[in-house]
Amino acid sequence: MRASLLALALLAFAPGSYSEITDCSKGTSFFKVNALGFWPDPPVKGENSTISFDYTVPDGPAIDKGTAKYSVTYNFIPISPTTEDLCLSTTCPILPGTYNQSTSSTFPTGLTGTVITKIQWFDVNSKELLCAQIKVKV
Repeated sequence: MRASLLALALLAFAPGSYSEITDCSKGTSFFKVNALGFWPDPPVKGENSTISFDYTVPDGPAIDKGTAKYSVTYNFIPISPTTEDLCLSTTCPILPGTYNQSTSSTFPTGLTGTVITKIQWFDVNSKELLCAQIKVKV
């Protein structure tokens, strides 16, 4: 994931803020999200914070291509989304099984308001594999 989008995503964990991490697929993604988490809780400004994803990939063919899309709104203003190769965000091929993946970035300082970050993974046929959303009011 790009560092700047991860930094905005990590705003969801600012001390004294309201934050919510959800599976935004509403049960329609191919992968099943088992748990989403973060640490340290609360994060420390200027130090690394980590987001973790625990998900299960059901039986089926290996996934060796796809896209990862990262969307952010800051104070309800959309920031241009980014899309990159799925295999830059996770190890490919993705085989059936349970995965626990995490990513870290330096926790940002200076932003206030509402930040919503959406992370979506798609296969080559644009079928949604995973969707996670982080919402925070700082």
